[in-house]
Amino acid sequence: MNFWATIEHSLNYKYQGEFPEDINVRLKRAAEAAFLLDEEMSEIREEVQEAQVYFTKNKEVPKDKNANHHTLPKN
Repeated sequence: MNFWATIEHSLNYKYQGEFPEDINVRLKRAAEAAFLLDEEMSEIREEVQEAQVYFTKNKEVPKDKNANHHTLPKN
């Protein structure tokens, strides 16, 4: 996460590693939010990959070679 590295570098330069308490609290909240976002994006990625595998394995070949649509499976 480039934004995180950029901010951390700037803060370390400005405060020389001695952050004010309010900055520490905000950094902790930001780190937690970044972690949750990363977890959510990883789950979405896995679901998309699973869907790609499913649709690749279950791809129907149209009987009519001129057909341009596929029928999705019914749940």
